[in-house]
Amino acid sequence: MEYGSVDDMIEPLHSGAIRFEGGLTELGLGVHGWLQPNGLLGESNAGLVVGDGASLLVDTLWDPRLTRRMLTAMAPLIEKAPIQTLVNTHSDGDHWWGNQEVGGVEIVATDAAAAVMAGQSPAEMKRFGALARALRLGASMPFPYPRRGDVTAIAPYVTEALRPFAFNEVRLVPPTRTFSGELELNVGGREVRLIEVGPAHTAGDLIVWIPDARIALAADILFIGVTPIMWAGPVERWIAALERLLDLGAERFLPGHGPVCGPNEVRRLLDYWRWLDRVAGQRLDAGNPPTEAAREIVLGEEIGELGFADWLGPERALVNVTTIDAHRRGAAKLPGPRDIVPAFFRMALLARDHATRR
Repeated sequence: MEYGSVDDMIEPLHSGAIRFEGGLTELGLGVHGWLQPNGLLGESNAGLVVGDGASLLVDTLWDPRLTRRMLTAMAPLIEKAPIQTLVNTHSDGDHWWGNQEVGGVEIVATDAAAAVMAGQSPAEMKRFGALARALRLGASMPFPYPRRGDVTAIAPYVTEALRPFAFNEVRLVPPTRTFSGELELNVGGREVRLIEVGPAHTAGDLIVWIPDARIALAADILFIGVTPIMWAGPVERWIAALERLLDLGAERFLPGHGPVCGPNEVRRLLDYWRWLDRVAGQRLDAGNPPTEAAREIVLGEEIGELGFADWLGPERALVNVTTIDAHRRGAAKLPGPRDIVPAFFRMALLARDHATRR
C-alpha cells in the first residue's frame, strides 16, 4: 500500500501558532506516539506498540489522507513488525474514520463504543459542512440579516472546525472484535492491556496500558493544554478514569489531544473537572440554565486565576456544564447530530465573547 509523503514539520490543522512539536516520537521501549498540534477538533494523536515481529496501532485519524501520512511516518517500524491489531479507543470519528487505510487486521473496541460507531455516517459531517457554507454566505450578504453579528461569529467558527478534513474520502470500517471491562493482548511477546473506563468523554472509552514500558495511551480521557469536552459523562466517571490512570503507575502518558505528559498534568486535569463540577453545581442549584452557567464560568475571573482560560477551547465548558446538568436531572442521553449542531453554534458565540473579554 502506498501512503504518500510526510512533511518535515507537522503543522497544526487549524489556524494558530504551533504549541508543541508534532509527528512521530518514541515514548519509550518500542512505544511510539503520533502527535498532531495543537490538539483542537480533529487534531488527534495515535499510538504504536512494537513487539517482536508484530505491532498494535492505537487509533486512526479523522480521514484517510491524514491516516496515510501517519502510516508513512511509521513505515520503517511496521515494515519489520507489521500491524496485526488496531484498537479504536472510542467512537469519535477522529479516532477511527481512517480505519480503511489499515487493511486485513483485527479491529478492537469496547461494546459500548462499537454500538455508537454502528450508527455513524460521514454524511452527517458533510451536511454540517454544507450548513457552514450556507451560514458563511448569509453572513456576507449586504441586506439586513437577523442577528448578523451572531451569524458572523458562527460561520467562521464552524467552517474552521471542519475545513482540514476530507470526509468525502471516508469509508467506515467498524470493529471486528469487542469487549467490556478489560482485555489483555499479546503484541509480539509484549503484554498490552485494554481497560474500559467509559462512559466519560464518550459512551465507550478505553485506555491502553503497556506495563513493561510504564506508558499509558490515554486517548480522549486526557486533553493536555486543551479544554476537554464531555459528550457522555457523568463527570464522576471521568474523574475515576483519571484516578485509574494515576493508579497504573505510568511514567508517561499519550493524550488523545495535546503533548506527551506525566502524572502532574493528569492531576491538573483532575483539578479542572473537580473545579468545574463544583462551580457549575453552585450555579445550577441557584436556578441558572446550563448555558448561562457556562457563560458566567468562562467569562468570569476564577477560570483565568486558575489558568484554565489559557487552555485552547475554553468555550467547550458549555458542553461540559450541559452534560453535568443533564446527569444531575437524570435526563442524560448521548448527543445526536441535532444536539451537536446547536452546541457548536453556542460555543462559537461564547468563544467570540471570551476573545473579546480577553
